[in-house]
This record gives sequence, structure tokens and C-alpha cells, in this order.
Amino acid sequence: MRRLPGGLISVIVAAPLSVWGGEHTALRQLADLSLEQLAEVRVTSVSGRAERLQEAPASVYVITATDIRRSAATSLPEVLRLAPNLQVAQVNAGIWAISARGGNTAIANKLLVLLDGRTLYSTLFAGVIWDMHDVVLEDIERIEVVSGPGGTLWGANAVNGVINIVTRSAAQTHGALVSVLRSHSGGREALRWGGTVGPAHVRVWGLATDNGATTRLDGTDREDARSRRQVGFRADWTGTSGHLTLIGDLARAGDGEATRDAPNHHNGSLLARWAGRLGDGSAYSLQGYTALAERDERIALNNRSRVHDLEFRHEPRLATGGKLLWGFGARQADDINTPTQLVALEPADRTLRWAHLFVQHQRALSARLTLTAGVKAERNSYTGLEWLPNLRLAWRHEPDQTSWAAVSRAVRAPSRIDRDLRLPGSPPYFIAGGPNFRSEVATVLEVGHHGRVRDGLTWSATLFHQRYDGLRAGIPGQLPATVENLVDGYVQGVEAWSRWQMTRDWRLEAGGLVQRKRLRHPLEPGRTVFPDLGNDPRSQWTLRSRHDLPRRVELDLALRRVGSLPAPAVPAYTALDLRLARQVSPTLRLALLGQNLLDARHVEFPLDATESPSQIGRRLAFQIVWTP
Repeated sequence: MRRLPGGLISVIVAAPLSVWGGEHTALRQLADLSLEQLAEVRVTSVSGRAERLQEAPASVYVITATDIRRSAATSLPEVLRLAPNLQVAQVNAGIWAISARGGNTAIANKLLVLLDGRTLYSTLFAGVIWDMHDVVLEDIERIEVVSGPGGTLWGANAVNGVINIVTRSAAQTHGALVSVLRSHSGGREALRWGGTVGPAHVRVWGLATDNGATTRLDGTDREDARSRRQVGFRADWTGTSGHLTLIGDLARAGDGEATRDAPNHHNGSLLARWAGRLGDGSAYSLQGYTALAERDERIALNNRSRVHDLEFRHEPRLATGGKLLWGFGARQADDINTPTQLVALEPADRTLRWAHLFVQHQRALSARLTLTAGVKAERNSYTGLEWLPNLRLAWRHEPDQTSWAAVSRAVRAPSRIDRDLRLPGSPPYFIAGGPNFRSEVATVLEVGHHGRVRDGLTWSATLFHQRYDGLRAGIPGQLPATVENLVDGYVQGVEAWSRWQMTRDWRLEAGGLVQRKRLRHPLEPGRTVFPDLGNDPRSQWTLRSRHDLPRRVELDLALRRVGSLPAPAVPAYTALDLRLARQVSPTLRLALLGQNLLDARHVEFPLDATESPSQIGRRLAFQIVWTP
């Protein structure tokens, strides 16, 4: 699902709900969480095991199913705007720039993203190609957004943060859902059915999107209109010895000739996970998946990849107390690149391999003090063995007040673009790879606090300092250029957010970040701007209001302010989104959605400095939700 220009109409048909009454709709009674319940939400992305959000020793924000439903978001990247510790910017109709704690580009490479346990990983640049991944938003249970390193659990590339997207089990989505979303320049259709097949719960779904073109600063249309089709399934089966999950999907995008702004791609994945207990009662899981992808950007890129991944995790019972989690895994990626007019990779075909072993131990030093220590050893095809240690200390003052501190080492391992890239696609080259490029290293210090006041106020704040060594850069004046580890520096700042239940029917939320980045190049001592290492605002903030009005009316507002970008320069902007909904009957809900209501259009993020950027325009939508 993607952000669509113009007016939108959405019709959603879902399975009947049996709960109804008062000022609360059936869906709200099932999904909405009070602040007290939200503090009890269990997250798994920080320590690898379920723990209370309020006690997690990390800067972690949870986007709930209710947050998604009560927003004007119509795509996964738009949903991620709800997390105040992320930088999310739309580049054009289908391309997004998403990062945490700086380093944001259209190919940001220091943010790890998981979808139901599968890494959405591109072997090309160690990041996420967002237009190749989609999900039915109504199926999302929660999204855990951790800013800061997570290398001990999740490995290389979890440097600036981890996004863990968790969808509902098939047992939670019985019934039918049909969604139709149309406008004069595109739309979205989704179909889902859930039920039982023998002893298993099963969900099958299909999704189709088509996006209209964006406009440049001079008002001309960019050739970035695109379409995409996707089908998928999930099956969950629980037996006496454990739980089996199977998840798969296939997608195809582009019906016409591929372009850089509107590429054609095909991709699919299949995941199997078994979670059970050994004879001594200790929990374990075994997961494997395979993912295939083919992307054609005509003159820019023509790439195919095949990834196989296997991981085992075990949480043994310790007689001495404490909690231990350990595991190992292996991944192989076969990457094939066809040279184009603009890009070549040498060698054209390469097989990459990773293997890892990690252990993490959590122990209570006293009734209120807990220490978590862990390390991962990860081997990759380019640089060999990398060590990813992590140390976290949590002090629980009271049941709802936790202070924490952490020190971590994380790396961003080389990708094909770092080592094998050639520009243009044939000699003479302007860029001739990076044969000596090694991992980029971050040493991160963090101090934070989670708090909850009994009168309905929760808050979280984190101070961070991230020291970088060996960021990617080239030698000035050298032709052909080579990719080297030449830039050092740091990013430091504060990120904070709070939720306040002002009354029974009105909730406010505020959040934001302020960051300062200082990088230096030893051969260019006066240089301070490095566009390839992130075009980041100094500050951003959001303010959201969720109000339940009489007669089952919901009014939701989201105001966000994003500071200016330095290079290429983009002015600061303020945007307002709105959702006004009414539950007309137990089976019918109507909603008016508005996005970017404060101006006709604005630029959020330029693709590069050589061409006119896309303008992101105002959008209006009308939504109908029907549950027969």
C-alpha cells in the first residue's frame, strides 16, 4: 500500500464482530489499549525474549494496531511516521528514505528491518528497498521500533536501529476482508480470508496497488507511476510439542517498460518456524526462510538475488538464576547483476555467506538492578569475523519507573555496492569499486528513562552518542575513484515522547528528536557536508490527538514538523493529517482522511542533486469500512 495523490475511496469488508455498545465501537473494544495496558505490552526486539515495554533497557517505541487504524496512513512507510524516533521522508511515488539517528538516504544502510522474523535485506547495499515490500495494514499486530544498535541479537547492519513488524497470527484473523481504495490517479485493492483447514489456522490474501505520478518543482510529471500485485498466506498450527508457523508471499510490480523512477520487480519469500520446548522445559526455536528478488531499473540497475537463511535459538533453564539466550545461524545470498548503461558490478555474479553465534545473559544484581551482557561473533564474505558486544544496565526505581544505560559496538558490513560497484557500466570507470573497504564501526553510548504517572501520563527520553569510524568515502581528485573508509565522526542527540490520557475520551501524544552530526574527512579538513552519508534534519517533532466524540465519532489529528535538510538543501515543512470517522452501525464505519493539509505540495527528500525533486501533494480520502 502506498500514499496516493488525490481523493481516495476505501471499502473494507471484514468478518462480523460480536461486541457493541455505548460510545465504543466493536473494533475499538477489541483493539484499543489504555496507557496502563500499553505499558504492559511485551516487546521482543531488545533482549530477544518478551519483556514489558516499560522495563526494556532501550529506546523502543511501539506502534500498535490501534495507532495504525486511527491514523491517516495508507502505506507501511506512512505508518512508520507514527514512530517519533524514526526519520521518514517520501522521495517520489514509490521511493522512501527511512532511518534512525541520522544517515538517511534513499539507500540508507544502517537500519535493520524484520517482518515476522524475516530480514528485509538487500544484498546490494545492506538496506531495505521499500517499494519491494508490502503488507495488509489491518493484519499488523504491532511494530517495535528500537533506535540504537541491536547487533548482538540481530547482527551487522543493526547499527542505528531495528524495526520489527509483527503481524497477527492466522488464528486472530478469521473471516473475510475486502478493501478497495481508488482515486483519479491510483488505488489499492486487498482481499483476505481466514479460517481453519484441518487442525491449522490459515490466512490467505491478495493485494494490488497502482500509483499515479508525482510532479517536479516546475510542475511537470515525473515518470514514476507504477503498479504492484502481491499474494500471500500464513498458517499456524499448535500441537502438544510446539507451534508451527508458515508464511509466504509472491509479488510482481510494473506492467510497462522499466525506468529508474518506476522499476519492474518480482520477488517472493517462504518462511517456516518451529517453536517448542525441550525435555527440561527450556524454550527453543528453529527458523528458515528463502527469499527471491529480481529488479530492473533499465539504465540504472538489473539485479537478481536469492537468499537462504537458517537460525536456531535456545533459552536454557539456569539453576543459578538469570536468563540465558543463545543461538547460531547461517545465510547465503546468490547475487547476479547484469551491467547497464549506468551500473556494473564486478564480478557480475557473487555468492555471499554469513555465519554467526551469539550469547546473551541477563541477571538481577539486586531486587531493582538488572544487568544484560551479550556478544555476537559474525563472519561475512568480505571482512571475516566481526565482534558485536553489548552491555545494558537497568534500574527499576518503582514498578513504572526504569532508568537504563548501555554501551554497544555495532558494524555495517560491506555490501556489493561498497566492494564491487563500477560507474558507469563500462570502462573508463568513474568509480572502480572498493577492494580495501572494510566494515563501518559504531561505538554507542546511551542513557534513558521510561516513566509512568498514575494519572495517565507515560514518557520516555534517551540521550545518545554514536561514534563512527571508517564511514564510506572516496579519495578526492582520484580517478577512477575507489570506495574507502575515510570519514570519522559522531552523531549525538536526544529523543523523547510521551502519551497523556487527558480524559476518558481524549488522548494526546507528543514526540521528537534533536540531533547533531559532526563528520570529518582527513584529506578534506574543511569539509562538513557528506550527502552520501545522510541528509538529515537537526530536529523534528510530532503532536497527535485522539479524541472519541459523542455518537461514536472519532477525531484524530497528527501535526509534524521536519527541519530543513542541508545537502541537497530542502526547506523545513509542517504537515497536518486528519481522520474523522463515525461508526454508523455495528457493521458500517465511515471516515474522511486528509494528508498534508497545510500546503498544496512540498518537497520531503531529493533523490540526488542532479535532478528536480518530486513534490508531495495534499491528499483527501473517503473510507468505508463494512463488517457484514
